[in-house]
Amino acid sequence: MVKSYRADTNTFESVTVNVPAGATTARLTFRYTGTNSAFWTVDQVTLTPRG
Repeated sequence: MVKSYRADTNTFESVTVNVPAGATTARLTFRYTGTNSAFWTVDQVTLTPRG
């Protein structure tokens, strides 16, 4: 798990994920485990390699 929330948020975020040396592929997934999924949204996700 990279990030977890315990309250609503409506903001832009940048999250850095360390990638193992030699990795050639990546998979990014999102999981909602709350009770009000009617308003759950992930929008405008961008992956940017660095280095």
